[in-house]
Amino acid sequence: MGNTEQSMREPPQNSREKEEDSSFTCEICIEPLPQNKKFKNKKGCVHPFCLDCIAKYIEVKVEDHITEVKCPGLNCKKLLDPLSCRSILTPQLFEKWCDVLCNSAVLKFDRVYCPSSDCLTLILNECKDNIRRTMCPNCKNFFCFNCKHPWHAGSHCSENGELRDRNDLLFSKLVERKKWTRCPSCNYCVELLTGCLVVKCRYVAFLLLHVLILLKL
Repeated sequence: MGNTEQSMREPPQNSREKEEDSSFTCEICIEPLPQNKKFKNKKGCVHPFCLDCIAKYIEVKVEDHITEVKCPGLNCKKLLDPLSCRSILTPQLFEKWCDVLCNSAVLKFDRVYCPSSDCLTLILNECKDNIRRTMCPNCKNFFCFNCKHPWHAGSHCSENGELRDRNDLLFSKLVERKKWTRCPSCNYCVELLTGCLVVKCRYVAFLLLHVLILLKL
C-alpha cells in the first residue's frame, strides 16, 4: 500500500524528462523558460536566449548605432537577422534599426545632395566611377558631382569656383543693401515685404525675427 501511495505522489521518470526537454535556461537572465519563449536565430547559431532578453539586447545595440548586431553568445560571431527579429521588436525599434542599416550603407558611397534649392535629393555614386556631369533623378537638373554645383560646361571646377567667389561677393553686398536676413538654419536669405515681423523660412520652416526689428529699436 505504501508503495502505491508513493507512486501516485511522484510523477513517472519519463514525464520529468519530457518536462525538462520542453524548457531551457536563458544565458542572459538565467531563468528556466518554456521552449516557446526561446529565440531562434535564422543565421545558424542555437545559443539559448529568451525573446525578451534578445529584444532588450538589440535595443541597446541600435541605440548605440551598431549596424551588425552579433549573437550575444560568448565568442559567437553570428549576426542576428533583422527580419527574423522583427516579430519580437516594437515597430519603432525595428524602423530605427532599418534606418541605422540604411545610413551605414549610404556612408559607403560617394554622395551629394542636389544643389537645386527646391530639390536637395540625396544622390549616390554606386558605380564608384569618377563622374562629373550628373542628372538629378528627381528634378532632372544637371550638376557637377565633383564640385557639387550646377553643371558648368566648358569650364573646370576651379574656374567655376572663381566665378562663384565673385558672384558671392556681389550677392553679399546686395544682401547688405537690401537688409535681408539669413536663416540661421539653412543660410538662405529671407526678405520681409509686409505683415508680421516673425518670418518663416520656406525651406526649413524655421521661425526668425527679421533684422528690421533690430534696425527699428
